[in-house]
Amino acid sequence: MTLHPESPEHDEPPHHKAERFARIRRVKQFLKFMPRRAVLHKYPLVGRFAEMARKRAYLWSVKYEHMRPSFYAGSILSLLPVMGLQLPLALVLSLMLRTNFMVMGGLQFITNPFTAAPIYYATHELGAYVIKTAGFGEALPAADPNESILPLNEEHEVTAPAPKAENVRPSRVRRIGTAINALIVGGVISGAALGLVLDILYRNYWQHHTHAPPRRRPRPPAAQ
Repeated sequence: MTLHPESPEHDEPPHHKAERFARIRRVKQFLKFMPRRAVLHKYPLVGRFAEMARKRAYLWSVKYEHMRPSFYAGSILSLLPVMGLQLPLALVLSLMLRTNFMVMGGLQFITNPFTAAPIYYATHELGAYVIKTAGFGEALPAADPNESILPLNEEHEVTAPAPKAENVRPSRVRRIGTAINALIVGGVISGAALGLVLDILYRNYWQHHTHAPPRRRPRPPAAQ
């Protein structure tokens, strides 16, 4: 790349330039773990849409308006109980939100076979606490098909049905449904918090440190 004699890069002090190139190298090392444009075709499922994705510049743009949605949507998706479908869903969300797919897809590797158990346990506990505190979010009890909603004859005495083994099923289904709700609630809250942290870091570090401050051009000497 040829630098113009009056460009900011030309006037940049050597130690600033070395620091900037070092940060760029660290970013490139980090990008190796993300689904980049050049290697997208190697990924299962989403690789079939590599040609289509390469034609959409916003999927690979590092502009703030394309990065910010990926921080929040990507973080929330990575903590939801959809492991195995995360990368295809990340591509769909990136197309819908017109956001950076490298970040959106890279965040999905937070949840993997080694980290899924502790992450889902933590999000479940958080979601269960929120559901218990808020008083809503529990799954509705399953209806008993043998139970009559209204008595056929009001004159007949209504007696409680004898307990059956099938009566255990509704409470079990309700517990499973509530556990899924807790995973979703905890994942959304935790993901939004993680997205906020990434957003703040990007605004205060990346944008501030990767762009050299504009320098004023020297004024021509006054004619005598």
